[in-house]
Amino acid sequence: MSVLATRLIAFATITLIACSNSEPMGFDTEEGFATTSDTNTTVTGKGAHDTIKEYLPLDDTEYPYAGIPRIVIETENHQTIKDRETEISAKLQIWGEKAPESEIMKLAIRGRGNTSWTDMPKKSYKIEFVDRQSILGMPRDRDWALISNYADKTLMKNYLMYHLSAKLGVFYAPRCEFAELFINKEYLGVYLLTETIKISKNRIDIPQNDNSYIVEFDTKYRENEQVFFSKVLQASSKGKAFRVHAPRNASKEVLSEIENHIMDFEIYLKTINPQKNNHLEKWIDIGNYVKHYWVQEFSKNPDAWFFTSVYFSWIKDDLITMGPVWDFDLSFGGHANELPFDEYADLGRLEPKGWYTNVFYWNKFLLKDSSIAAEIDQFWTENKNIFYDIPNHIDSLTVSLHLAANNNFKKWDILQSTKYIYHRHEYSTYKDAVKDLKQWISERNTWIGNNISNHTELAH
Repeated sequence: MSVLATRLIAFATITLIACSNSEPMGFDTEEGFATTSDTNTTVTGKGAHDTIKEYLPLDDTEYPYAGIPRIVIETENHQTIKDRETEISAKLQIWGEKAPESEIMKLAIRGRGNTSWTDMPKKSYKIEFVDRQSILGMPRDRDWALISNYADKTLMKNYLMYHLSAKLGVFYAPRCEFAELFINKEYLGVYLLTETIKISKNRIDIPQNDNSYIVEFDTKYRENEQVFFSKVLQASSKGKAFRVHAPRNASKEVLSEIENHIMDFEIYLKTINPQKNNHLEKWIDIGNYVKHYWVQEFSKNPDAWFFTSVYFSWIKDDLITMGPVWDFDLSFGGHANELPFDEYADLGRLEPKGWYTNVFYWNKFLLKDSSIAAEIDQFWTENKNIFYDIPNHIDSLTVSLHLAANNNFKKWDILQSTKYIYHRHEYSTYKDAVKDLKQWISERNTWIGNNISNHTELAH
């Protein structure tokens, strides 16, 4: 177990079922997985290096050990990772303070992400091991993401929200651990090693067949992806884009099944009678929807305007289930006014006050229902102490991360920069960035507590 996991064991109780990913890529599945060395696990812990014979080179002269694991990757022939499509063969090893703490593991690596790949100098990566691996204490699998969190000067927003989501019992939140990353001897900074979205027992635990769907609201879809559009609630030229991640390579008949179901659901949403019980339990898992709503609303996640990275699953003849959760690096007031989808910026929506997601797309209709409104009130009342305790967990994270953060911002000197569109604030030190996050969250908790009775209204 890592240092971070030990410090946050109470906060990070794992009641997880699934996970998510913001880049427009096909979901990972168990299809075609290698069965050789299926029991492979990563060796970690004190003394593990005594049995390790092969070392990948690590030069940490400029960026010394900072108390969190170090992931060392060496690509075949030291090839540069140039895009999100080309998989490059590579090797990976986990290092501790003075020596490796795992054997060398074979994998393929490529770029990942949308904006994080195209616009940010600190890149994110997708890795796929040849054999399933348990890495940094997380359940074994082949597929993982290395998230750069370049837009987040605290480095911890995704970590906080995935662990909060798990604590609240959402449908699925990705397990994740911090590490410093070296690729081909170059130090790249602090990363979040994160589970990717896939159908499997330890991730999205639903049947893998043509009757099980994982769907994303995704304005950033690519032309070659499985996408359908609905004009029922959004009368634009194309309508709202729904990207179907699973099943892969679905037939027209299979895609028509989910498309027709969502169309029928949205037609039903338009008939909702305000402040009445509209029996939405026939369509959607209300308890899970309420949890998902609070995670997004509390953090003021701009993607949660059903823009991108909002997911749901549906099994034919069953309920729509919101989740998994994903991508919070721009949350907590971290995005800029000028973003095209931030049309309500003049209402102070970047600040801790004000409701944020309640007037958008499905939320606009679902929150009119008296049963859902009551459950939203009740959930906050019963779980508010979990939200109130987040600043304490930020303190624990800061203790664990501050040395690694010094390395990261030595490599990426951005604390005082506001040139990048998502870097709205400048800070003298890393501790100042964390202090700002803590204050924002504390003020958010206070505002919600004082205004919970009017959560279905648009607050100015």
